[in-house]
Amino acid sequence: MFTGLIQHIGKISDIKNSTQGKTITVSVDIKTFPEFNNVKTGDSIALNGLCTTVISLSGNTFTVNLMNESLKRSNLKYLERSNPINLELALNANGRFNGHIVQGHIDTVGTIQKITTDGFSKVFSIQADTKYIVEKGSITLNGVSLTVSYVENSLFEVSLIPHTLQNTTFQFLKEGDFLNIEYDILAKYIEKFTFFKDNNFVNNSSQKIDEKFLLENGF
Repeated sequence: MFTGLIQHIGKISDIKNSTQGKTITVSVDIKTFPEFNNVKTGDSIALNGLCTTVISLSGNTFTVNLMNESLKRSNLKYLERSNPINLELALNANGRFNGHIVQGHIDTVGTIQKITTDGFSKVFSIQADTKYIVEKGSITLNGVSLTVSYVENSLFEVSLIPHTLQNTTFQFLKEGDFLNIEYDILAKYIEKFTFFKDNNFVNNSSQKIDEKFLLENGF
């Protein structure tokens, strides 16, 4: 599990493509990312929010495999050598939980429509499926835990303070770029519990949440 708090901006140093997926090597600056000294083969590390497994280490670099399913769901398929990438190590069981529950499972990719300035913050307007997005709810974009400030139809917005911009790859993003999206897992479970009963799907149009429904479901 992750928290959505980026620890370091790494750099893609090598990419090997095959019909089975991609093998990516990432370099880090150990001086500014001393936690990397504790990383070992088999550890989990999130790349732009995607949970991957370290398959090898060498000096200040590590290598991961990206299967086709991961590439299909994420923006990692667009990566090129020298591209910056957000990194977060998996949360230790005794670690401090500062963000929100992030699994490292990318749901879809959104597109940046507009970037504007509001005071000292930058507002990113993103086009995506907003089915699981609510205003003031949590969302993970490129591995960064953020709060949704606005949502309507297929567009939502997030606002980033200077600290977040300076310590993530958001500082390099521009309109038209793609963002990895992980929806809040709670929203997906609520939908499952609400519209499935005894393993049978209940059509949204025929299912309504009223007093009877709440009593039947233990509320």
